Amino acid sequence: MRTGWIKRLARLAAGAMLACVSSASLQSQPAKSPMPPVHFTTLPERPVVMPVMACDALPAEDLLTIEGAPARISSATLETRDNGVAFCRIKGMIAPQIQFELHLPTETYTGRYLQGGCGGACGVIYQAVSPSCDNQTAFSGAFAVSFNNSGHVGPDARDTLWAAHAPQLRADFAYRAAHVTARVAKEIIARFYGRKPAYSYFMGCSNGGREAMMEAQRYPDDFDGIIAGAPALWITPGVVRIIHESQVARSADGQPILTPQSTQLLHRAVMAACDGLDGLKDGQIDNPRRCRFDPRTLVCKPGQRTDCVTAQQAETMNRLYEGPRDAQGRPLFFGGEPYGSELLWTGSGSFVADGYQLAANQIKFMIYNGEAHQDFDWRTWKPDAAALADLIEKGGYYNASNPDLAAFKARGGKLIMWQGEADNAAGSWLLPDYYQRVRDAMGGFAGTDPFMRVYMFPGVYHCAGGYVAYQHDLLGPMVNWVERGAAPGAVEGAAILEDGTVRRRPTYPFPVQIRYTGRGDINAASSFAPVPIAKDHDDRFDWVGAGMEAGPPPAPY
Repeated sequence: MRTGWIKRLARLAAGAMLACVSSASLQSQPAKSPMPPVHFTTLPERPVVMPVMACDALPAEDLLTIEGAPARISSATLETRDNGVAFCRIKGMIAPQIQFELHLPTETYTGRYLQGGCGGACGVIYQAVSPSCDNQTAFSGAFAVSFNNSGHVGPDARDTLWAAHAPQLRADFAYRAAHVTARVAKEIIARFYGRKPAYSYFMGCSNGGREAMMEAQRYPDDFDGIIAGAPALWITPGVVRIIHESQVARSADGQPILTPQSTQLLHRAVMAACDGLDGLKDGQIDNPRRCRFDPRTLVCKPGQRTDCVTAQQAETMNRLYEGPRDAQGRPLFFGGEPYGSELLWTGSGSFVADGYQLAANQIKFMIYNGEAHQDFDWRTWKPDAAALADLIEKGGYYNASNPDLAAFKARGGKLIMWQGEADNAAGSWLLPDYYQRVRDAMGGFAGTDPFMRVYMFPGVYHCAGGYVAYQHDLLGPMVNWVERGAAPGAVEGAAILEDGTVRRRPTYPFPVQIRYTGRGDINAASSFAPVPIAKDHDDRFDWVGAGMEAGPPPAPY
């Protein structure tokens, strides 16, 4: 092991282990799920900044002269949240159609601004950030908090009809809405409190994670700290994987091939095969990229009717793990479903079940603008390298895949990226590949560690929940990193197991893994230590789209 890795592990081991209790949000666990008794990271103390004007006076403020982002406040009302914190809640619009809300604490503001991302195809205004547990910190009164609808109104998160024949709306969704919302919100904050925010933060998950990375890549001066969860970095080639899953999961007559019973059986078998790869049988797979399991071993033998799957089901399972490939067998995306995600494959809303609805709409309206591919049939589509290149060329401006973060680093920005290891939507390979390419562009770990950390959380699904539903606080560590220079090390997650036991585990910045020390309670974080990483560690994923270029965006913003 290299000396640099020894020093890095020492720094990571010295980092505070941090976690949080989850509160309800748009992406939280069902209300019946108990939350683990863990703590939040204490924010650095800052003086309270009081308003210099009345809340109801804000709609009279002239915001039409903000260059490139003329805006208007439509309403401003005083509200007290359930936690007793008083806010001035503002609703407004930024030209042409970006709706936003801004929550301004009236008695507790400490000079911090937090902007939340929006998931799916957006079209609505969120009321919560992700990770969901961090809403307790976000709405504690220390932050002014904003959200926006990404520049359009949509009836459903999977309906992208709004993008057809609307270049401005496409550009707003792709990158502009988050940027101009930050500009307008900071101007309103400056007028309401008499000064601009001392620190600005962004956090989002899924498409909100993509928005976060667009900010770091395109607008590095907007935020001091950015938290990007399960980021949809590659929207346009992502449609290939989504439609692949819908295709292989249905029979010729359109019926689902997999059943809840088959995926439950598969999940148990995968856990039995791969749970112990990290040296401990504990009901979770720490690194699904090391897992290998062939579902064909579960095929019913002659006369067997239970605890087995059909040959067709086994083939479908293998193809879901494998991901989309062209006729030559080359990957058209960053793999497929991660081992450990099986329990989500047959559930309502999964990509396997009905992701084709979103992907087909993205192809017709977002990527080809309602002007081409209007006869697109997801059932018969067989994409190849040329089709993939065209998707990336036509819609590449949606992709937040640029690994050059030099400008963000140079201005002192800090970045945390995270994802669940059982994330059925983001898969298991995309984020590690991006982090590798960032390291390649930024001078390895030595050039990347000072401003960026990546966390891969075992057992966690897409943005929330999981077969081990850990809760993690990331906002507190980010604030301490930005304001105190305390770079985060191991982040402690907490989860309540089926028998009611509370499990606490550290997750070190990727690619560092953990191993049981052989002593102590396996549900105690103190019983685990970091594992050295091989000096030739490389997370690049070899796929057909590597190196393909995006075309110009549709609008000059």
